[in-house]
Amino acid sequence: MLSIDTIRALYPRGPAGHLAAFAAQSEDVLGRFGISDTPTRLHYFLAQIGHESGGLTIMQENLNYRAQRLREVWPGRFPTLASASRCAGNPELLANTVYGERMGNRGSASGDGWNYRGRGYIQITGRDGYQQVGQRTGLDLEGSPDLAFAPEHALTVACGFWKWKGLNDICDTGNFGNVTRRINGGLNGQEDREAWLNKVRRVMGGGVPPSEQPGVLDVIDIQRKLRDLGYAEVGAADGDIGPNTRAAITRFRQDHGLPPGVVDNGLIKALGLGDLQTPSSFPGARKS
Repeated sequence: MLSIDTIRALYPRGPAGHLAAFAAQSEDVLGRFGISDTPTRLHYFLAQIGHESGGLTIMQENLNYRAQRLREVWPGRFPTLASASRCAGNPELLANTVYGERMGNRGSASGDGWNYRGRGYIQITGRDGYQQVGQRTGLDLEGSPDLAFAPEHALTVACGFWKWKGLNDICDTGNFGNVTRRINGGLNGQEDREAWLNKVRRVMGGGVPPSEQPGVLDVIDIQRKLRDLGYAEVGAADGDIGPNTRAAITRFRQDHGLPPGVVDNGLIKALGLGDLQTPSSFPGARKS
């Protein structure tokens, strides 16, 4: 379960009702959708919804644009300022214009574009999206789309979207960029998403206390070996098991069928390293 203090640290500007509901539901909901089964899944999920919702502050898509911005966002739809001016400052008309006859929506006159605009922690969009997530959550999102950002349902809806897109399987490959691609269709906002991931790892205690780490030279050997094997997220070989090194170890362990953990006999053997001089206080560490 994620404590209210952890949720507040992650999303300090989020509405109190959402923070409280998120914390109260986290153990059941995240467990039910398999997101809390591994640190990587959980960290990727928390980072992606942090970006998508602006830290739980953006619950509905903002469609109030000036004409010039419309041309930048939808150049094919609005090739001139004159064509964009009709929808400028008119969110409902804009939604029905750009989302009509797409993503399962009917024509612009139906109002589906506006009714099924982006909502929730991960911005589900389009009638098809509301149907698919509704089927996976047991909520009538098609009939009541505002449920997507209600405090009592928002976390469940985000997890339902996660399941719909098969994101747990992608998380298990350790490729954060591919998670973004599945959510967004590209790498839009990836720098901010990476910043969120770093924050999540810091808040979630991604590092290991120095008193419980193997010796500095041993950690450097581990870091260099991980980097040589393609686990680039390890970063610099600095002798400290911080968030980046822990992320690399987590992915390596998953890739090699090792149980959750940090440095232990299984990791050392899988890396092909010799004896390490590790303090007896390090949980599961290899003794010299």
